Amino acid sequence: MSIVEEYPGLTMIPISEQTTNICGRFISALLLLIGVMQGAVSEDTWRLEAQQRIEQIRKSDLTVRVTDVDGKPLSDMPVHVTMIRHAFPWGTCVKAQRITGDSPDDAIYQEKVVELFNCAVLEDALKWNGWHGAYGPSFTRENTEAALKWLKERAFRIRGHCLVWHGWENLQPWGATLADDLPDLRRRILEHIDELSEFTRDYVDEWDVVNEPVNVNEVLTVLGEEVLARWFHRARAALPDSCRLFINEYNIVEPFSAGTRDAYEAIIQALLDAKAPLEGIGFQSHFQLPPESPVEALQVFNRFARFGLPIVVTEFDVNTKDEERQAQFTRDFLTAAFSHPACTGFVFWGFWEGAHWRPDSALFRKDWSEKRNLAVYRDLVFKEWWTNETGNTNAYGEFALRAFKGMHTVIVGNQEKVVEIGDSAAKMEVIL
Repeated sequence: MSIVEEYPGLTMIPISEQTTNICGRFISALLLLIGVMQGAVSEDTWRLEAQQRIEQIRKSDLTVRVTDVDGKPLSDMPVHVTMIRHAFPWGTCVKAQRITGDSPDDAIYQEKVVELFNCAVLEDALKWNGWHGAYGPSFTRENTEAALKWLKERAFRIRGHCLVWHGWENLQPWGATLADDLPDLRRRILEHIDELSEFTRDYVDEWDVVNEPVNVNEVLTVLGEEVLARWFHRARAALPDSCRLFINEYNIVEPFSAGTRDAYEAIIQALLDAKAPLEGIGFQSHFQLPPESPVEALQVFNRFARFGLPIVVTEFDVNTKDEERQAQFTRDFLTAAFSHPACTGFVFWGFWEGAHWRPDSALFRKDWSEKRNLAVYRDLVFKEWWTNETGNTNAYGEFALRAFKGMHTVIVGNQEKVVEIGDSAAKMEVIL
């Protein structure tokens, strides 16, 4: 059955059983919330409405019950609940050479990655050009695997970027000469998907199978858009079922061309019609001069949420020298994305000026001094959206609260326990 059959009151696009299984209970539970967001987003009320949604969808109930060894409830016992890790993926792209390097800057880089994020994507090492040596001798498969291992050992959620980026400049060292033999071009791309999938299957949790199908489409021009579905099927056959398959594009939430949004929507629809195993939608989110508010972006989230697929902000940055405006928009866009029930992850496209494709976008300057946009990120992710609650048990020996989804420590007396807060209400018992 399709998700739309479970909620007949919503106007949704049916998706395959396989995609439904991959998306799991998350999408099933949140489609109703998406449904009520389909109206206009107001400039006057968006922030308050976003805060209300965050409270509703990013938290769950936790009840801590404290008893003595005989099972008698203990009242008026202090309970302290502190978050230690978000369930929501907060990520960045990283350079493999920095992850494995041993310079003083590399050491700081690695420290900040662990301090600030729980999700990462190798910026260039898994692209065709990095994989086939076209980016130079510093890109080796041994170093790429070492970086993936480093991230996996630290329990990072790892995104793969990208299996197919179908412009000639992204298919070096052969480039446009590949168009001289179309059967060979088809074979090379399928073999590349197989090879990368096998190499990363123990590390990568979700892959951008297709990158920029609207804006970079030279290969599609000669092979036809129907190859997109074949690439998804090939990736699905080669990767574990747990690895989610994404499409990724820019100028979707950015205030540029409405035509890009239309074309992206049409490609997604065509893939679903072809029963391709498309399981997630990527919004790159590269902003130049940022808009005054994220209201238009929220409307775009609503528009694409109708597909019933998870949406990830995959490559966020704000490229401006106006650090005050940069910080304000970063706060607003983080809030808007985190508040949307379809959004399942948020990834910055770099964080340090010394290793950033758009240095003005970074969170740290070259000397590692912190910018205002980093302060905004810390304030939201590690303060406002971070559980840190203390209270006393009631007459029934219980302390109840709403906690952000993720891992928490619970301290009662000399007892300290770890509890994971998920989509369902959680209960735990502490015996003193």
